[in-house]
Amino acid sequence: MRIKQIMLVMGFACVTFLLVSCRKEREEDRTDYLHIVKSYADALLTRGRDTYGKTNSPLFATTLDRKTLKLFEGEELERIWYIRLKDWENWRVRNRDRMMTGANPMHDQNLYQVLYALTKITGDAHYAQEADRTIEWFFRHCQSPVTGLMAWGEHMGWDFNTETLITWRKGKHHGGKMQEYNTHEFARPWVLWERSFELAPKQCERFAAGLWDHQIGDHSTGNFSRHANYEIHQTFVDSEYPRHGGFYIATWAQAYSRTKDAMFAKAIDTLVDYFDGRRSPQSGALPAESALRSGGKVLWSTSNLSLAIDLWDSAEKMPDELARKMRQCASRTDDVFLKLGHDLKRGGKGFLLSAHTDTLQPQEQGAYSGPWGHAGPANLCLLRYRQVKLDGYKKLALDAAKLYLNSKPETKFALHPGTLGHIIYLMVGAYELTGQKQYLARADYFAQRAIELFISDDSPLPKATSKHTHYEAVTGGDTLMMALLKLWATKNRPDMKLRLVYCDR
Repeated sequence: MRIKQIMLVMGFACVTFLLVSCRKEREEDRTDYLHIVKSYADALLTRGRDTYGKTNSPLFATTLDRKTLKLFEGEELERIWYIRLKDWENWRVRNRDRMMTGANPMHDQNLYQVLYALTKITGDAHYAQEADRTIEWFFRHCQSPVTGLMAWGEHMGWDFNTETLITWRKGKHHGGKMQEYNTHEFARPWVLWERSFELAPKQCERFAAGLWDHQIGDHSTGNFSRHANYEIHQTFVDSEYPRHGGFYIATWAQAYSRTKDAMFAKAIDTLVDYFDGRRSPQSGALPAESALRSGGKVLWSTSNLSLAIDLWDSAEKMPDELARKMRQCASRTDDVFLKLGHDLKRGGKGFLLSAHTDTLQPQEQGAYSGPWGHAGPANLCLLRYRQVKLDGYKKLALDAAKLYLNSKPETKFALHPGTLGHIIYLMVGAYELTGQKQYLARADYFAQRAIELFISDDSPLPKATSKHTHYEAVTGGDTLMMALLKLWATKNRPDMKLRLVYCDR
């Protein structure tokens, strides 16, 4: 009898040990961020590329079935198209910004950064080689022969089935036909210009020239629109978002550093003069655009801050006198941004994003960042602080980070993976600034919640949202993965200097 009891106790102990071991193994799997990021990269490298149509390419699909890792077709494609109409409250992405049948390198930019970082971490050259192959193919095959502009950005991509543009359609016009918009517009900065110029120098130089020739509507003043036509020369004015001006300036600066072509310096000089000439005499604030109903009297603070970041980074590539002018323009934005009425105390409204240019008073609606929108502006503050070491930016970033120390994600409505990616990136940045482990611990917390919400099933790809189960890069899956990799490196290889540039601005 006693022997049976001993055996029962031993058996129970073994079962308990196995359960604890399995639980521990599952927990370790969930905290092995490098494994999660590698699985994501490997899945896209092996099964998420262009194997469709008559001509295959190394481009990555931006939208996939997470189980089959294939493009959607027929009724399933129709179903995800109508998410925007049937579930806007949870979806919150315009159909004109979605590329469901092909590629959009701007939506995958952080994927490329992850691939380059994985080569440095693992020593496996394959990851960087595949990033190179994809970027080079895109610049050599997806450029307009007329304008030099690329099939990427806010409203365009490259279709795998037709080997041509993905464009968005709007309304029925003459004869009941849909009007096609071949609109070139940056979705975010392209932070890979240095490598891109190495891989496809002629094409990148031609793109930079195309931005001046075919994006800027008025060469005498610099007035432009963020929109231009990809296929033909068709420029516009009075929609001159400062952040977009910064994207162009960064492009021209890289082109100038390689070619010393005076046209690129002239383009930058013209835009800097144009922006400085539009500042409010009362406050020094830069308006968001001329075409707003307010008559150009609204500033968008993060758009201006994004311009300042690009001006500062680009200045080092330019002749001394122009570099001085660029830095002065950026510093004028600092003066305005740091005296805005940001409200980052607990229970506060957040960053002031929209204000009157003359008075700097908040606009009536949508003026502040809101609880789950603080991290994006805070990451811009971190970028600017690292450039100029102004304590005001450091304080704003840390004040925002403190708000996430005790808050938990609200899941009543869908969250995008990029949203938690921004928060993780901020918490790691706060740890790097202060050395305080509470920020790193909180980055871990949000990473765990992100894994539960977006990657807890059998697919290595993150869900499009916490309530939609397909993969769609436009919602920031690449940002989440880059943030997880940055967190892993900070905890495990703090000596390793990875180039993982925050570009969601």
